[in-house]
Amino acid sequence: MAQLDQLYAEYSDERSIRLDKEQFMYLITLFPALRVALSDGLVDDEEWVAVKRLAKILGDEFASENLGKEKKENLMLVYKEEFRYLIKNSELWGKKFLQALKEYLKKNEAAKEFVIETMYLFAHASDGISAEENSTISKLTKELGLEDQIL
Repeated sequence: MAQLDQLYAEYSDERSIRLDKEQFMYLITLFPALRVALSDGLVDDEEWVAVKRLAKILGDEFASENLGKEKKENLMLVYKEEFRYLIKNSELWGKKFLQALKEYLKKNEAAKEFVIETMYLFAHASDGISAEENSTISKLTKELGLEDQIL
């Protein structure tokens, strides 16, 4: 997990974010889905709604009861901002995120299904799967070694 640790340190320093490693892993595992949303050159309104919904779910998931509503909302905003940043800076972080994710997926079978499902979720967020989205999913599936996850 050397690549993951290095990426976590580098990204945390660059972005000055307060996500623990588990929370950060969701940025990495959702990165392919963000690439799918961006595959046609822009993230449309329906895709952005899906991004915001995911940020809310993650905020709810990681904010425990004793942290209160404010902490949950802050975490949701952090995820939303980082998703926005990664969409705008996909080329800058893409190779590093995908290499770290590929390493992570070798030891985390359950995460493979999550990565595939979220790519398709984002692709279906607007008018079905476009040719660009389908091509991006195929490319990322191959690059991450997830061919065995496609039914």
